[in-house]
Amino acid sequence: FSTAFFNNCKFINTKFNKTIFTRADFNGASFFNCNLNRINLSDAKFCVKSIEETVVYGVSAWNLKTCEDSIQSKLVIESTYGLYSDIIAEGRIPMMVDDIELAQFVFYLINHKKMRDAINTMNSRSVLLLGRFNNGGLERLYRIREWLLTRNYLPMIFDFEPLQNQDLVETIVTMGALSKFIIADLSGPFVETELKEISNLYIKPIILFHSDQPNRPNISFKAKNNYVHTIHFDGSEDALMTEIGSKVSEIDSNYNQFVMETNLRSETKYSEGRNS
Repeated sequence: FSTAFFNNCKFINTKFNKTIFTRADFNGASFFNCNLNRINLSDAKFCVKSIEETVVYGVSAWNLKTCEDSIQSKLVIESTYGLYSDIIAEGRIPMMVDDIELAQFVFYLINHKKMRDAINTMNSRSVLLLGRFNNGGLERLYRIREWLLTRNYLPMIFDFEPLQNQDLVETIVTMGALSKFIIADLSGPFVETELKEISNLYIKPIILFHSDQPNRPNISFKAKNNYVHTIHFDGSEDALMTEIGSKVSEIDSNYNQFVMETNLRSETKYSEGRNS
């Protein structure tokens, strides 16, 4: 069924076990109580109207084209040739997610300790470094990187051009989410925008360093983040490293408090959303 058209079709109580649907078109289709066990949806158009109470274990979803307004609910990530209704009839609740693109990731996260350990390592040890590459900027970032490595951190350097490539910006935002904290040289041409994108989605401790040049970026995102540490960089590399060391120690000392406060903020925001 490669390249087949299933636009606006309704599938109910249907089993597609191991069927190949590469580059097929399911836009507008709906699935209810189906089994998509091990089907191949690579490069398929999957802007479905809804997919609910359906088995998606083993689905190959490389480059799957989905839509944010699709209704997705109770997608089973257990290996079975039966239907959702069959599992419920057995008197048990299966493992489920509400996003077909997250299905494989969540399954591996639950069942593979190494992946869980890798994510925990990222959250506890990785540091995102942002800045510029020219006029000594890259050398400065690498010096910070080497210092972090001696403290058992996992530094990551990103400085992409051009900024118009949204995929690269999204990569920076994603890596920022996985980092324990961020160190940023505000002389980088795109750093302020990158930090704004990050701050619009979540709060992370940030160490900023900058000079007092007239064209220094306005640190507008500080209003959303109480965990921004600023350093005035006067050109002395040794003084900068000393200040960074002091700020990192401060972040480490207060990190448990930071986690508690951000979790409380998230719970409050979630409660307000439910009550609105």
